[in-house]
Amino acid sequence: MSTTVKNHPNKSTDGKGQKLTAVRVLDIILDGTSETAKKFGGYDSVGTIFYTILENDTPNEEISTANIARPIFSNTKYYPLKNEIVLILSSKDKSIYNNKDISTNYYLPPLNIWNHPHHNALPSLKGLKESDTEQDYQQTENGIIRQVTDEGTDINLGNYFSELLKIKPLLPYEGDYILEGRFGNSIRLGSTNIGESIPDEANNTWSTIGNVGDPITIIRNGQSSKLDDKGWVPTIEDLNDDATSIYLTSNQKLADFRVASTNFQSYQAKLELPEDLDTVLTNPKLNIIVQPDPIPIQEPIPISDPPVLNSPSKPEEEQQPTPFDNFIANNNNFSITEIEDRTEDQQISPGSSLSLGTSYKETPTTGPINVQEKIGNYFNLSQLIYSNTAKDNNINNLPGIDNNPNKSIIIQNLKNLMENIGDLIYKQYGDMVISSGYRSNILNKKIGGADGSQHTKGEALDIQVPSRNTSEVFNWAVNNIPTYDQIIWEFPEKGEGSWIHISYNSNFNRQSKLLATNNLTLRTAYNGNSTYTSINSADQTKVPA
Repeated sequence: MSTTVKNHPNKSTDGKGQKLTAVRVLDIILDGTSETAKKFGGYDSVGTIFYTILENDTPNEEISTANIARPIFSNTKYYPLKNEIVLILSSKDKSIYNNKDISTNYYLPPLNIWNHPHHNALPSLKGLKESDTEQDYQQTENGIIRQVTDEGTDINLGNYFSELLKIKPLLPYEGDYILEGRFGNSIRLGSTNIGESIPDEANNTWSTIGNVGDPITIIRNGQSSKLDDKGWVPTIEDLNDDATSIYLTSNQKLADFRVASTNFQSYQAKLELPEDLDTVLTNPKLNIIVQPDPIPIQEPIPISDPPVLNSPSKPEEEQQPTPFDNFIANNNNFSITEIEDRTEDQQISPGSSLSLGTSYKETPTTGPINVQEKIGNYFNLSQLIYSNTAKDNNINNLPGIDNNPNKSIIIQNLKNLMENIGDLIYKQYGDMVISSGYRSNILNKKIGGADGSQHTKGEALDIQVPSRNTSEVFNWAVNNIPTYDQIIWEFPEKGEGSWIHISYNSNFNRQSKLLATNNLTLRTAYNGNSTYTSINSADQTKVPA
């Protein structure tokens, strides 16, 4: 079959020159195997549009009788949507050697009707079904994108392409070269921008230091979900909240950067600690320190946001820790009971629908229990007493099963814990999850919990926030929770497996800030600090720092 595309040539204005004609796209071939594509050359027809002359205002023209045009560029695939406007021209095609009179229509990329990357459709007013949609297009403001505030319009943009009203264009700075996709993805070839003429709302995170003109390349794959619904108002890249980003910097410092993961160790890579450890530990511009050989755990430790402490002393030689020779940094409070080498492997949120299993049976000591009772503002009782370990080992973990303390005291302790601590953290971090809540004595022993654990009284939670470093959650809790008994940053060297233990005592709260770690570098850093003291976890006695 010939691959020459059916042609409806343009007429020139003077018989010699070419005329660019504005046309509305009716349809486009994107699948080279479709029946329509087979009529126009199969894969050779991909990108071919069917159109109607814009001035004709005939939206219902049949595809079978419509004019067609091919994309003018072979190396740039920016195909139009239905109802977008393109300019076409006529020129020779590959049949020139057989017939010099044959020409083909070619089209340029869509016209910038609405000055917006998402779509630039301009449907015929005759083809719009709803009067509101018609008014929506007629009342635009001097070329600014339509300020639609509902869930969209009935414009036909394609077989599956739907208008997304939250998609925003990027705000340009002087000298920028920006490529924008239709879905909040973009590439900015820009630079540092510092000047009094830049309004506050246009300030960006990469121009806090440096020289004007320092190059930066920003690749963004999806805009932040936290942006407002005003899709016509431009935005700038958000380092922390855009879906995925790559920043290629020169002399810039990225402000307010949050590390997404602490797993920096590359496969089979050997990371070496710098000679001047003081510089690594105290320099605020450095984000991580790396454990020296032969520490068994190879993951580097982030300290860009560690618990508040003074400048640590330079490390001296010491014996390597055994796997559970826990170092405990503690603000001069030695009644520590909650250092545990693990928490439960589960992540429970307010949306978790849980089946407690057959072992959770009411007994004379537990009495009737409403496991769906709300405990605080977000979680219910079942979510605070659920345990995979209990379910797998047929352990009854209902409050009061041990009768010491009784059910009423445990449930009241859980309410006090959530109202004074758990709810506050969840309000700040909406993806907070609980890995361990209340534990009966049998469950606590099975897990390997500390003797006399506050978990057995309903006074403690083990929590994680998947989107944040545990150091950030620890610091936020220390600085923002008014009253607490213990907050322990448990084993930061475990990376995403690290957790925060936090407790509340209805009678007396010690405001105790702790760090438990087997990591030699962190042990050394905290050991020489006047706020945190080294404690031997075996007998809880003070060891000279």
